[in-house]
Formats: sequence, C-alpha cells, structure tokens
Amino acid sequence: MKNILIISKNSSLKTELEKTGFFKNIKTCLSFGNKVLDRIDILIVDDKTIPYNQYIQNFSKFLKLVRSNYYIAGNIDTYSTINKVLSSYGIIVIPPFLTDTQITQKICSLAVEDFTTGKNTVCFFGSGPGAGTSMVSQSVAQVLSDITGKSTGFLSLNGSEGTTYFNIDLDSHGLSEIKERLINNILSPEELKNSCIKSDFLYVLPGEGNIAKLRHYHPEHIEKLVELSSKTFEVTIINGGSDISGMSIGALNSAKIKYLITTQSIKIFFNSNIFFINAYIIGKGPAVRSKIIFAYLVY
Repeated sequence: MKNILIISKNSSLKTELEKTGFFKNIKTCLSFGNKVLDRIDILIVDDKTIPYNQYIQNFSKFLKLVRSNYYIAGNIDTYSTINKVLSSYGIIVIPPFLTDTQITQKICSLAVEDFTTGKNTVCFFGSGPGAGTSMVSQSVAQVLSDITGKSTGFLSLNGSEGTTYFNIDLDSHGLSEIKERLINNILSPEELKNSCIKSDFLYVLPGEGNIAKLRHYHPEHIEKLVELSSKTFEVTIINGGSDISGMSIGALNSAKIKYLITTQSIKIFFNSNIFFINAYIIGKGPAVRSKIIFAYLVY
C-alpha cells in the first residue's frame, strides 16, 4: 500500500482518501522538505498552499524523491496556463472546482490498480445543443435492454425530463420525486426503482423538468445517484446533456465509459463544451484518455 503526502490546508481531502482504505499512510503539511518527502509514494500539492512559482522551484526535490505527483489548480486560468508544462514532466494537474470526493476518485483511478468507479455505467455528453445526445442515449438504452434482457437504468441528467424518444407516460415519476432523499443520502434501491418508469427490462428515471431547480443538484448528489443506480441495475445509461452543470460534472465523474456526441458542424465543433470535456479528459490522465470514444453523427 502506498504512502501519501498532501501539502494543503484542506484537511477534508485527507479524510476522503482515508475512507477508501487503499493507502497505508496519509500525512498533511504546509511546506516542502526532504524529511517530509521521505518514503512518500504520492505527493499532492494544492496551489492555494504552494503557488506555481514556488512549486516550479522545487522540481528537482520532489521529482527525484516521489514517483507520482499531483497539483491541484485553484482556477481555470491557472489550469490552462500550467497544465501543458507540468504534464510534460509527468505531473497530473487536477482541474479546479472538483469536490474532495472527485479528487479522491481521480487519484484512486490512476494510483490503485484494481480501482473502478461506475464500471457498468455509460455517460453520453454532447458537444452542443442539437448534437443528438438525447436521441443516441435513449436509443442505446432501449436497444440494449431489448437485446440483452438485462435490467437497464436510464438517467436523464441533461436538465430536462429527457424522455422525448420513449413512448411512456411520465405520471408522477422522476428525479424531482426523490430529490430530498437523494440529497440526504437516504435513498434506497427500491425507492429508486419505484421512481422509474418500467418498460420490460428498461427503467427510465425522468430528469428535473423545472429549470429553476437545476442549480440545486450538485456533482456529489449525482455521484450518489449514479453509484446507487450502478448497484440497482445491471447497466446504467446516462444522458449527460450538453450544458456544463452540476449534473453533467457529476455524471462524467461517475461513469466508467464516456461518449462525446458531436457532429461535423463547425459551430458545434468549436463549442466551449469541447474544451470542457477535453480539460476533463486531460485531468484524468493517459489511462482514461485511451478509453474515451468520440461518436460522430453524420446528417
């Protein structure tokens, strides 16, 4: 088991890493030093504690003593500026605005050999409105459940009810019905099933239809939902939409397999979401980049 040193004022990240049980010893401090780097396998540095200029000055010290290095960027400007430089040295730059749980999963996915998260989940994310994300994700969920006969959960996390291509009656089902229990971490598998609309082997969870309430769903809430779904159904298909939101970030972070849906349209190709998903993939590292599949719809 590996030893971790976190140079940060954020004590909660240490707690999250300890919860995994994958690491032998996790320490925290606020400065560099040869003594603190002794017998450390993974070094995590927060740019709020060690600014980039100071970090660069200590290259020779920690690159020789520590095998795996992570640097947490505090904002988008910092991330875009330093990512290429540090990546060339084998340092993983973690994008800003990730929760401690997300950072922990990111580190575990790269540092722990048998670590998997959402291994039976697939997330479709669109490069822009009209790329076909809803059509593709819903069609895949329907066909997969029909062909395999496996229980398939479909989560609409695109900021709408997301049932356009299903011949179903919404009734009183959906994400809004279980929101409070989800946020309070008391949602059970049976309650999740009951909130879905069942059609043979397919279980459809309509999304939040009230646009004013979308901001109340944070990435950690969606992570809990996807984790529960992966344990409840044999396969989980997610429509992550094409907007950058708490829903889409949580969905992308939780799914093992991710498909980027795009078209040959220049307008969609240069949509800012392309750069968002690219930044997300880079933050995940080479091991995950090789598993990303880009799907092009040709009209």
